[in-house]
Amino acid sequence: MSFSRMEATMEDAFVEWINTFECKSNPIDTVVELADGIILSQVLADIDTKWFKQITPTETASNWVVRFNNQKKIHKLITRYFEEILGQDPEHLPPVNLSAIAKDADLHEILLVCQFVIAIAVQSDNNRIYIEMIQSLSQKSQHALMVSIEQVMSHFNDSEQPTSRLSHVSGVSHKSMEIHDLPYRYQAEFDRVLDEKKHYETSHTQLLAEYDGLRDRLKKG
Repeated sequence: MSFSRMEATMEDAFVEWINTFECKSNPIDTVVELADGIILSQVLADIDTKWFKQITPTETASNWVVRFNNQKKIHKLITRYFEEILGQDPEHLPPVNLSAIAKDADLHEILLVCQFVIAIAVQSDNNRIYIEMIQSLSQKSQHALMVSIEQVMSHFNDSEQPTSRLSHVSGVSHKSMEIHDLPYRYQAEFDRVLDEKKHYETSHTQLLAEYDGLRDRLKKG
């Protein structure tokens, strides 16, 4: 099976993003390692501990039936979160082939789940934390994740259109989205975080200048 360049970029971005979570049991090198659902459940529990519960790792996780049941639990909680917490109809989201994830660790399907996860993260109560995590990534990864967020939100923003699979993302222009391409409320949140970051950086610079001045005065004294 061949994968598009965009999907490869998205995979790299999600690997980089997931590895910023301290809660994960181990770092990953590829999203295929998310097929058993263990690390995905850890990431989701970090996003909303009250709603998502971590799946306990077992030796039988190599069994595709166990992986399927894990993914089924995660998918059910994700769709309910969209509906009950975010007020977004999960019926507008593209379906996920959980069997393909469990049996074949299908990259297309795992990336689709990752898209849902990051869309939840930037809309959660602690979205500022996850926005800052995105901003800490490489520019290339930031762009790919912006595309992922917008791709999920487009299903809710224009439910008239038939839902498309993740493969539709591969058709997105390689001119990846900038922050200002995000929906307004996410753009505003990014802007707010950036403003605060600049404020702290300015304050830090001023403190360093005052410290240097004080040190010089002490030396002269």
